[in-house]
Amino acid sequence: MECPHLEENVKIKKDIVIQHSKQWKCEVCRTTDSPWLCLHCGFVGCGRYVSGHAKRHHEEQSGHAVCIECHQLSVFCYQCDDFIFNDTAGGTIDKVRAVLSARHSTDNGPPTLRPPSTRKRKRSRLAASESEGEAENRVGKRPVRRRGRSADPQHTSQKPSCAAGLRNLGNTCFMNAVLQSLNNIQEFRSYMKELPDLADIIKERVQNGRSRVPGQVTRSTRDLNGELMTEELRKVLVELSTSSSAISPEALFSVIWKVVPRFRGYQQQDAHEFLRYMLDRLHTEMLTLLPTSSAPSQAARSSIVTSVFGGTLQNEVTCLICRTESKKHDPFLDLSLDIPDRFASQRKNKDGEHQAMCSLADCLDLFLDVEELADTELYYCNNCKQRQKSTKKFWIRRLPNVLCVHVKRFRWCNNYRTKLDVPLAFPVRALDMSSYLLGKVPETRRSAAGGQLYDLAAVIVHHGSGAGSGHYTAFASNAGAWYHFNDSTVRRAEEEQVAKCKAYILFYIRRELKLPQL
Repeated sequence: MECPHLEENVKIKKDIVIQHSKQWKCEVCRTTDSPWLCLHCGFVGCGRYVSGHAKRHHEEQSGHAVCIECHQLSVFCYQCDDFIFNDTAGGTIDKVRAVLSARHSTDNGPPTLRPPSTRKRKRSRLAASESEGEAENRVGKRPVRRRGRSADPQHTSQKPSCAAGLRNLGNTCFMNAVLQSLNNIQEFRSYMKELPDLADIIKERVQNGRSRVPGQVTRSTRDLNGELMTEELRKVLVELSTSSSAISPEALFSVIWKVVPRFRGYQQQDAHEFLRYMLDRLHTEMLTLLPTSSAPSQAARSSIVTSVFGGTLQNEVTCLICRTESKKHDPFLDLSLDIPDRFASQRKNKDGEHQAMCSLADCLDLFLDVEELADTELYYCNNCKQRQKSTKKFWIRRLPNVLCVHVKRFRWCNNYRTKLDVPLAFPVRALDMSSYLLGKVPETRRSAAGGQLYDLAAVIVHHGSGAGSGHYTAFASNAGAWYHFNDSTVRRAEEEQVAKCKAYILFYIRRELKLPQL
């Protein structure tokens, strides 16, 4: 965001930066985790997700609200309570970044980060022996105006051996949060890791002139242009399960730049949009390259994407004149839920808290409630033979194995998007979806209640106030314990901490999960 507080807060001199830059440590607790440099006086304090000494310094000193993360070079204003990207009239922040970047370069660091499209793929895997601090230095060496945050709050223990982090390549926290969530959905991860090398399959088919899978309706393999998101995702998931330190998903990001042009560059992106683009691309690639059972049409065929995340909605439209009903079945990979207006518009009390707590059940009820269509959406009634006023209602006809719920926290207001920073109560265990199912249809019949009960597997959180800024992290359950994935940093988390986060995307796994034969 554009910060209006720079001129009165950014007063630091170049020699002070050089003096402090030998080794970044919090001047209070001496930790090297998440060091932030005050751009007024040069004080170095740890971030709010460690012990919060940088924030405390701001609270005790007037005019000390702007600071810079010493490794990742992102700038934060405590008065705006957000990451910022503008500079002073004299360009002081860019000068500080240049000093810090040059300092990193003289510390035997790696070369400046280039766009992934210019890299050779064989460089995508970095040595597993690199430490987490070295990883942060690597990312921080590129003087980009990033808005990512660093370390996680409550715990100071090192990340567990069962979960590796992902390096931030420049505002790629949206991608990292999605990848860590998918990596902790066991059935999806296991299937992806066991896939054959798809690059060899497409190479063989192109050489043999086989543009289509015999007997099946698919896209041409040439349409994929040799860029396989599935293959690079498989490599990332394999490496995450074997590496003892943070890895760099550069090759995957390079493919994403090529196949989805809207994600090119280093600006912040929406994690939900990225998730949908990724799942759609994976589904298309698998239908094209992997052998499947014969089916009459491509729409009727399944991949691991639809087998894990795919469900079915029943859309019922009722004419208000003759009461004729029209029913249609719509497949879905996730449910995008609005926050009810009564919670979105409520004011905070004097303590800065919302007076009423919105729940996931409130959002589901709104999504499945009867809605009268507007005059601009008049429905053509086959019985009345003209457009009539009507109502619309959704039912869930078939539940997915993994229920992905997207909470619509961003809304358009005039010409810009605003964020609904409303707390959301959601169950960590035993989400019961039985009341939202359409009864007496074959798809919803299950032998036990476990087919309608879900447990939380992962949740993506957006930190910050703006749609185009802020930072994404993820909580995920791994081997019965919860972890917080914050780019290259992975730390243990308590279930209570997970339940209190302001969820943006939730991943629930069905207790009775059984994948079809693919």
